[in-house]
Amino acid sequence: MRPKPDRFMPALYGGLVIAGISAIPGLNLLNCLCCAGIMLGGFLAVLFYRQELTPEMDPLTSNDCVRLGVLAGIIAAVAGTFISVLISLVFGNVAIEVMLQIIHRMNVDIPAELQQQIDLALAQGISLLGIITSLVFSLILDSIFAMLGGLIAWSVFKPKLQVPQNPV
Repeated sequence: MRPKPDRFMPALYGGLVIAGISAIPGLNLLNCLCCAGIMLGGFLAVLFYRQELTPEMDPLTSNDCVRLGVLAGIIAAVAGTFISVLISLVFGNVAIEVMLQIIHRMNVDIPAELQQQIDLALAQGISLLGIITSLVFSLILDSIFAMLGGLIAWSVFKPKLQVPQNPV
């Protein structure tokens, strides 16, 4: 048996899909559906890896899928944090501004103290502590849910067992 291909490139592609879905305002709402965007990236990492396997190589295992998902999640956390910081530097805090627009359209009165905190958050922008906190949470969540996406891919792509047919 030939050794299996390297896991990095398929995990990179899956991680970049996760990062794009998670960091782009509006598109990140897909993750409100049970982190569907993150699981999609883990699934795609396994799909890309499976396409590199040849019949002479060892078959795909659940361990491969878990490792691909976790690696894709780690890559996604780093890339997504980087993309989010860039978007915040260029466009400002788009998420808070959209949330405020929705609240104002609903004619909801915001308490003065909360409005002051929101204004303060908009004025401060991004901080190093905020970036580190976001990265840590992303590392945890992206790794877990990308691993789940990899396990879903395992259940779809696992080698089927051949049941011997007894002649009647």
